[in-house]
Amino acid sequence: MSPIAIAAAAVCSLAAFCCIFLLCFAVYAQHRGFGGRFQKKDYLKYFTAEDFGLKTLPAATKCGGTRLNGFIYYKGELSSAERLVIFSHGMGPGQCSYTTEIACLCSEGCAVLAFDCIGCGMSGGKSLGGLENSTRSLVAAYEYARSVPLLSGVKVFFVGHSMGAYSALCATKFVRPDGVVAFSAPERPSLMVAYFAAKVTSGWFSRVMRPFVKAVTFFRFGRYADLSASRCIKRSGVPALVFQGDRDADVPFELSACARVNGGNVRAEMCSGKAHNVYNTFAAEGLLKRLKDGISRMNEMNDGERAEFFSSQDYGAICEEDEAVMGEVLRFIKGC
Repeated sequence: MSPIAIAAAAVCSLAAFCCIFLLCFAVYAQHRGFGGRFQKKDYLKYFTAEDFGLKTLPAATKCGGTRLNGFIYYKGELSSAERLVIFSHGMGPGQCSYTTEIACLCSEGCAVLAFDCIGCGMSGGKSLGGLENSTRSLVAAYEYARSVPLLSGVKVFFVGHSMGAYSALCATKFVRPDGVVAFSAPERPSLMVAYFAAKVTSGWFSRVMRPFVKAVTFFRFGRYADLSASRCIKRSGVPALVFQGDRDADVPFELSACARVNGGNVRAEMCSGKAHNVYNTFAAEGLLKRLKDGISRMNEMNDGERAEFFSSQDYGAICEEDEAVMGEVLRFIKGC
């Protein structure tokens, strides 16, 4: 074999090895971020419908072969609901983390349908798998909602936070709600995987890895894989209100859908000084940060210190709503 042929074979072998390595790392990164189930933490308090005087009806449907479980929340009579909000939760144990927001929407005459996503809370699935499963779950929720006789004639709105906000925007590629409200929505899953990978690798490596992440998700999720949230909502023409905090460390502005939308059917609202939970007050976000800092230090505490720390938290204050933000949401929903 000639030296040129040997060199070419060596280059091809090296390229193949690099591709296999990057593909394996992409699978690992995807699994690291989304490979487990998300359940309630027994050391945290979660508010219930009863805490806000809400009525509930159990709801169940399927997304592919996976069972989704949730509730329809309402006040008064369900038949008198003026609008239906389908709430799409962020990464975590599910709708139970958003009961305060659900209650706020119900207090203004809306019924709220909320399913736990695949791999979360009450729903089935061995793992979350990826943000794409949240979009799939939301599409299944919309189809379920259209089958409920008491809600068949009302307008439908998507409201979501973080992962759920991404889904609320992307789901408009497949179904058509009457409006969308998105809090802290990522633009693409592959951007988020690369962003968090860059914290443990170099920035250039995470950028090189991103096409391989896209390939992995395509083979798993098909038409739902790595959708652009901004492109989906702009092409749909569905009215949308998108909120983003300029101090959001979980979904930085440059990786958000908000950075790529404003005008036309989409109104973007930047919330100065806000972090990831833009619907909460500044004080609530500060208390939440303190709680998260405590959770990160749990292994440094003894049993007594842990019990004292978590029992001393004011969970009502941690979930305090920003009336200006939620008022804007309600005006948007009523105005559509």
